[in-house]
Amino acid sequence: MIRKNIKFVLKLVLLFAIISFSLDKLVYIAISKIDDKVLSGQTTGKLNQYLQIKDSLDFIVFGSSRANHNIDPQVISENSFNAGVDGQKIAFSGALVKILSNKKQTLLFHIDPAYATDSTYEGEDLKSLKIQYNKNKIIKNEIDRLDMANPLQNFYWCVAYSGKVLGIIKNYFKPNYDYRTYSGFDPIVVGDVQQAIFEKRVEHRKIDSCARKSYKMNPIYNFYLDELKAFSTENKKTLIFFTSPELNDFCKADNIFFKTAMEDKGLTYYDFTELYTEKPDYSDWKDFTHLSNVGAKKFTKSLSKVIFGEK
Repeated sequence: MIRKNIKFVLKLVLLFAIISFSLDKLVYIAISKIDDKVLSGQTTGKLNQYLQIKDSLDFIVFGSSRANHNIDPQVISENSFNAGVDGQKIAFSGALVKILSNKKQTLLFHIDPAYATDSTYEGEDLKSLKIQYNKNKIIKNEIDRLDMANPLQNFYWCVAYSGKVLGIIKNYFKPNYDYRTYSGFDPIVVGDVQQAIFEKRVEHRKIDSCARKSYKMNPIYNFYLDELKAFSTENKKTLIFFTSPELNDFCKADNIFFKTAMEDKGLTYYDFTELYTEKPDYSDWKDFTHLSNVGAKKFTKSLSKVIFGEK
């Protein structure tokens, strides 16, 4: 009797697994077909646009919000795209670089010394690429290598769309913008009231100090920097790293350490952290680390002149 019950339960479990597996694939295919047509919005649109045009571009910007909001790629090249995404770090952007084809391109990669020396970073930003886990082998390998995959994702593919379906459907029926005129750059327009509030914050900001006396490169950053260098050499890429301006950088030790580390690796790196520290124009700023649309235009021109020698 007990054996019969066990067999019955096992059959039910197996039947459930087969049915749920099949339904999952059907639903995944349906959502995926809709998703692939979405080319606007931060949910999947910007990533999809990048995947479509990446190998036709001459100039690409990578990084976090300090790349996304601070660099207008069209100032530097008409055939360009800003692939920066808010909140992302080196693993996310590194994966986007590795899916590029063997074509001559210039890659401008934002990197933050404070993040690069953060011992707690484990590459968790790769989870933001989970939507491509069952579509792109290179991205899948990157996610698996840092053990950032959902344990169920190899069986239930729909896990990739967890929390994203509403955003996908919304942008499918009502796009946020016309992707045909979108360069990936998301300028921040700051109103008079916001600027006044920010100036008050500047007046009352407390001076921070460096918490650490010594610095060490995070192993994942160290790994990706070496891999990005090798990938760029093998695939005809000009790789340039940079750090965007900060209004007040009270800790310069991590910048000094990081600049030396980049030099030791033979990587091209420009630190613009203190570009606007003397007599700052507050209309250039959204907050202490992000530029307004006005400041972003100025910074892009300054960066272009320093790095590319353009007037």
